[in-house]
Amino acid sequence: MPNHIYSNFPTVSHNLVQFTRRASLLCKPQTAPAFIQFTLSGEYKEDDRKYQAVINVNENLAQRGAELSIHRDYDSAIGIADDILINSPMTVWAVPHNKFALKGNIHLKHTISYRNVEYQVPYHQIPNFELGNFANRHQVYVLFPKLWNPDLRSRTKPYWISERNRALWYASGMRPAIQTLLGHRIASDWPATLATEKARAQKTHGGTPGWTQKVIPKEYVVQLAGAIRDAIEDDLFLEDEDATWAKEFFFVHDVRGLKHGYYHRVSYAGAQHYLDEFMRDCRLVDNALQLGDWWIDVGIEISSDIGYCVQWATGRHRDVVQQALFIPDEDADRITSLSSSKYSRDLASHLSEVSGFRIEPGSARGPLGAVYVQAYTTDKAIVYNQEGSHHAKFLTMSEALSQDQPCKTINGLYDIYENAKAANSSNARLEIRVPWRHATDALMEFDASVIRSSLYLFTPREWWDFRLIRMTAISQALHQQAIGRTRMRFIHEALTLTAGVDLMDAALPVIEAYESNDLQLAYRVRIEDNDSLVAHIPFGCIFFRRINASEVPRLRVSGPVLPVKSFKFWFNGLDREGVKSKYQTTGFIDRRVIQLTRSTLAKRALTLPYINNTGAPEPDLFHVPDDVQLPPPVFDDGSDIEEQQPEISALEQGPLDTRLSHLWRQFVSDVTSKSPSPRKRTEPSYLKLTDDQRTSGSDEIYRTIRLDKIFRCVYYKFGTEEDWRASFDCMFPPVGFQTSSSTQTYGTCQYFRTWLEMLEENRFNCKEIEKIRDLFFARVFKWDWMPKAEADRMWATSVAKPSKDSLIQWPVIEKRLPAPQILLHVGEAPLFGPVIGEVEDEGEGEERADTIHLRREEEEDSD
Repeated sequence: MPNHIYSNFPTVSHNLVQFTRRASLLCKPQTAPAFIQFTLSGEYKEDDRKYQAVINVNENLAQRGAELSIHRDYDSAIGIADDILINSPMTVWAVPHNKFALKGNIHLKHTISYRNVEYQVPYHQIPNFELGNFANRHQVYVLFPKLWNPDLRSRTKPYWISERNRALWYASGMRPAIQTLLGHRIASDWPATLATEKARAQKTHGGTPGWTQKVIPKEYVVQLAGAIRDAIEDDLFLEDEDATWAKEFFFVHDVRGLKHGYYHRVSYAGAQHYLDEFMRDCRLVDNALQLGDWWIDVGIEISSDIGYCVQWATGRHRDVVQQALFIPDEDADRITSLSSSKYSRDLASHLSEVSGFRIEPGSARGPLGAVYVQAYTTDKAIVYNQEGSHHAKFLTMSEALSQDQPCKTINGLYDIYENAKAANSSNARLEIRVPWRHATDALMEFDASVIRSSLYLFTPREWWDFRLIRMTAISQALHQQAIGRTRMRFIHEALTLTAGVDLMDAALPVIEAYESNDLQLAYRVRIEDNDSLVAHIPFGCIFFRRINASEVPRLRVSGPVLPVKSFKFWFNGLDREGVKSKYQTTGFIDRRVIQLTRSTLAKRALTLPYINNTGAPEPDLFHVPDDVQLPPPVFDDGSDIEEQQPEISALEQGPLDTRLSHLWRQFVSDVTSKSPSPRKRTEPSYLKLTDDQRTSGSDEIYRTIRLDKIFRCVYYKFGTEEDWRASFDCMFPPVGFQTSSSTQTYGTCQYFRTWLEMLEENRFNCKEIEKIRDLFFARVFKWDWMPKAEADRMWATSVAKPSKDSLIQWPVIEKRLPAPQILLHVGEAPLFGPVIGEVEDEGEGEERADTIHLRREEEEDSD
């Protein structure tokens, strides 16, 4: 593998304290690149040699005699039954809607027969909706197995029930049942139909609909399911197919406990006592356990008596599972291998040797019949914040790419971690989901020495300091990217580093699959017969593959990059140009009005790059004063791209005079090629130019006032130098330029993009940029005419507004129709051809034009 992409430097072992100390010494403005590089990739330099840090936490293994305590508790329960088995009032949604449904995996499956084939279907993939809740925290879902079919497995929302079916179930089942149970007086307060409730729930000014909730008294709750089925059975207008699925439903009771609410020492007496309390607090009917299938989550929590952070050891997962499930060694090995589809690791602080896990044991359930096992630590509690699919504080891509760094989320996390060093240790939890009948047996007998040997102990300071220093490096990398030059900020390698937390193959070191170590794999992969490259974690911590941290932190080029689909997924549907347009400092999209997927780039193609078709060398058009020094465009140097040529051309590395001359020719080519045409495609262009003239890069057509040779029709205005400057500023805006999303033409011009990149790369060289703009304007001001450019368009044609009345029309006709608008110099009368009926000699016309130019040159000399 290329040495410049993946580290092959000598490795040096670091514990968390040593790593944090080395990183802290580098955390200074003058050594920021080295700090980012070391903290995020582990690469550092010492005595003119490069090394690779390896995080080693072996010394943190819990030792015999470590002061640890183990407690047990009941966390939650799940009940599946044909009826609602609760002994309390129930708050229900008046009409069924899909906003609330059983969407998450509860690690249980239901047998469904479809066309004489039996399928084991996860409950959250069966069409369902939330019926309501009870006792404040607990939910009841109603599921319809007859609405399931195998095609739903490929859908993102397999639980979704159509509005038609929800309306039918309400009209034929739910509402008639309410009327039967509670009487007409109560039922009349319920919505007449789902459609009427939907219309009522909609907010006038938008927002989340306000769905109605109703309370069903305790004595009627247990009768509700039967009443609904009877109502459906009695509805003579229902088709048989609808009646079948509508009445064949069942319920999932989701009873959510309070962690530590049933906390007890590991003893059979305590287990039974707190199980009884848990059962009572669930508000279930007396015979609920006999009327349904019930599962309960039983947990143990291991804490340090002296306040250490307790963490699970990755290499001992199989021992923990074996202790919890009482299963043979070979089964424990199999279900804790990353080749198992039912096993997932959750790395703690990006450390490969420190992680929890989640397992669906399948056939290895053991004598307790466990269907789910998970091990985790309570340090996630300090950042727990459920939002959508996220369960903790998270950084959005918009925040990562914004100019405001460190962003609000990172600042908040920094405060949380800083204060946690003095206030927050962490405990290790192990939970298993077992049938209720095994509730008092689960996690009662285990070898304490095996559990102890499966744990790491860290002081709060070393644990949270490590997170702080890593987060600081990420924050600095984002900051450097935010202020970096556009050309480098939006290359694939920089954007991949931005998204690299989740993008394993592109951002991490890779290795041949058959050479991989199970404990170092970054994610689940089947090793057998796999000759591909897979991401791995060889240095004890999730370090990025080698990065270049100078100016704009980025992954080194030539390595894997994100596929197009993955790129658009992580960057909110935008491609690289879209990301660049949306987030670059200087651009043609206003951040106040931009829409997520809108971009001027998506509407029109870019102009063609200027090409010298003559074959002859082109002279420099500008001679920049010696005091104007701009750095060449930044690019990865040869050490970073040993196997790939730079993205930058030889021209862009050339002298500034040559670069500006090429930019000028591109500007002239773009302005001319963007000249407007009438809306009717059958009408000829306003300008009498060939394609070669439009793209030649020559500004000769702007150096004549014989306008009839150029235009079929035109509006002109005699403009002062200030008028010319205003139009020029639209074409070559100054540093800090920002325009709106309604901008036309500019965003699709090659020259304009190059100019914006030059502005951003030199936004701290304002004086030099202004001198270059002065050179450009001086050349424009020598033209005989120029387009009357406006902020939102290069060529204006509409004369509908009163402010355009001062424009002079040629040829003069009764109606002022659209035509290009241009500026002429004050006192410079334009020339047009002979009036109709006269014949003008071509040579005479040229002589008159020459006379006008001569007169103007004489006037300039006299000035």
